[in-house]
Amino acid sequence: MTMQEFYDQYGVTKKDVFQLVLGQENDILPGRGFGGYMVVVGDEEMICFNDKLNDKEYRIPYAAFQKAEFGIGSGNLWLQCVVDGHFFVFCTTRGGWKSEQGKRLLEKIGAVTPIEDMKAYEQLTGKFFWFWAMVK
Repeated sequence: MTMQEFYDQYGVTKKDVFQLVLGQENDILPGRGFGGYMVVVGDEEMICFNDKLNDKEYRIPYAAFQKAEFGIGSGNLWLQCVVDGHFFVFCTTRGGWKSEQGKRLLEKIGAVTPIEDMKAYEQLTGKFFWFWAMVK
């Protein structure tokens, strides 16, 4: 499925989609580390899609999030979560975290469980990012 077919199927546009990259294999979304998903950030759940996995969609209710914490590794901002008792780690680009959908996703998760270490988020997405990146 092409990106346009995905947009048409879900009635969304590029700005409505959050793209995440898995940090490792997990019991929440199938795939290996660095596998990618397109995510529609819904009102009650994330709808995740990877066209390399049989065009199947995976739904993750926000209510299933039990813990969330930001961390920076390999120059990327990772959201490390516990979802239904399982470890789930993902990241996206700096622009992805700053996007409307990235902010909305954090709002939805944050409504269920506090997101720890928002300082890491602010460092990566803030106006002094380039200064911070140079001193690291």
